[in-house]
Amino acid sequence: MSELIECLPGIVLPVEEVTRRLDTMWAGDASEHSPSEFRASQMNVVLHFGREVTADEARYRFEGLIRFAQRYPSRIIVLCPRHSGDGAMHAKLFSQCYIGSTHREMCCCEALLLSYQPEDSGFLSNQVSTWLESDLPTYHWFSGVPRKRIEGYFGNLLSGVRRCVYDSSIESENLSDLDWPHRARVFDLAAARILPLRQSIGQYLSAYPLETLGNGLESIAIRYIPSLCGEATALRNWVRACLETLYAGLGTDEALPEIELFEAECEAGDYCLEMNWLYSNDNHLHWHMFVAGAHGLIETRFSGREERLPTHIRMLPLENTLAEALFF
Repeated sequence: MSELIECLPGIVLPVEEVTRRLDTMWAGDASEHSPSEFRASQMNVVLHFGREVTADEARYRFEGLIRFAQRYPSRIIVLCPRHSGDGAMHAKLFSQCYIGSTHREMCCCEALLLSYQPEDSGFLSNQVSTWLESDLPTYHWFSGVPRKRIEGYFGNLLSGVRRCVYDSSIESENLSDLDWPHRARVFDLAAARILPLRQSIGQYLSAYPLETLGNGLESIAIRYIPSLCGEATALRNWVRACLETLYAGLGTDEALPEIELFEAECEAGDYCLEMNWLYSNDNHLHWHMFVAGAHGLIETRFSGREERLPTHIRMLPLENTLAEALFF
């Protein structure tokens, strides 16, 4: 079995050589536009893989993080667990400059990759600390790391981290209920990814009076395909928060209606995420997003008036999802 670090780009270096090579790599000549002019990191971002992450998954997330760094210059540190070996760490250094229509649009990205044995969390923390730019905030992205290992990093690797993120739609374990040291600093990429969906639904519903939306509402059902379990959960949590605001605005002490999640398979042309608001009266709201394309549909009936509105919606790409989760 090939090691994960071997599937990612970069030149192989001894671990102790990485920072020295990094210092000399951007040193240009005395010309007007040397590469160092376009290398001004704003943060450290650690991408932390678990052993079950595949090569394709690792490349996809690494490439997404590089695109993120083109917009938000970052020092990227990638942690790749080893499946075998003598316990020694191995390293790679990746660097690339992206040039726009003019030299002034150049952006230089760097990534430091480390292959390690997961059992020694303290030694890993010490090594990462030597690679961080100490005067910049640090963000940590967990991808496929088991719960127990994350808990072992609370007192060392995550000390001083500004924000941690994970993706509940791809994690095999529930990380939301971990006893995080700073729960307010932990964010789910699945929740960030549905920002356009929340904006589309919220903008549409804002046209209706609170009384119209709340009168007779009995329950809400959300149906989703398995790959969107995190997004469905995030949608439920957002709807629940909206209903709390709605009921507070109505001044009612009634219990919130039940919001149920249903996993379902779908076929081509079917929807991949659906939400039904069920009323005791003639009102109705049905929203769904289709599998193919970037479109959805809202169908409503309020006060006897029926509407059917196609919507153009697309969940955020990975680099934008990261920005939403890390900064907002």
